[in-house]
Amino acid sequence: MAMPKYFFCCGFVFLLLMLDSSPSQAKDLAPPGFQWQTCKQAGCSFLVPQGWSFEGEQNRGVQKYQMIPPLHNRKITPLVRVNILQHTEVRTGMSAQRHMELFMGELDRSGKVLEVWNNTSGSLTSTAAMSLHFTRADQAVKKFSLLIRNQKTGTLYVFTFETMPHYWEQDWPVVEQIFTRLRLDEEV
Repeated sequence: MAMPKYFFCCGFVFLLLMLDSSPSQAKDLAPPGFQWQTCKQAGCSFLVPQGWSFEGEQNRGVQKYQMIPPLHNRKITPLVRVNILQHTEVRTGMSAQRHMELFMGELDRSGKVLEVWNNTSGSLTSTAAMSLHFTRADQAVKKFSLLIRNQKTGTLYVFTFETMPHYWEQDWPVVEQIFTRLRLDEEV
């Protein structure tokens, strides 16, 4: 089994990737308050906070998932989205790298990018960004985006989390667990 890789950025753990889908991963217990969700077809697992709704669908070759916390009294619903596109170039005519570039360009156009991080580990290359956006109702939304592409297989993973800025300190410690404990199989 490959050793977990830690990447540090701005004083906190940026990303933890478990790069093997062997049975020994089953021993990696979820922290209290979370459960593992495995997407076998896409070769990945991620944590879902207990009590959060988890929905998934396949749409035009993209596996889409979203996690939403239980009832809240907010104008904007905090949520985590996961989109996975395998064999990107075959399906879209564009490489996963080009998709990442377009996503980051749109992020820059649609809001203010506050910080960007890049990293490579084996065949996986990641870009993460923190950004601030405004909705049509002139409500601010703080967004964390994590894009990971597998250079060998062309799989593109897009993880996003958004919430209102004044809830960030409350929400991020829960959601950070999802992003720091990702398990991706380099062969998928």
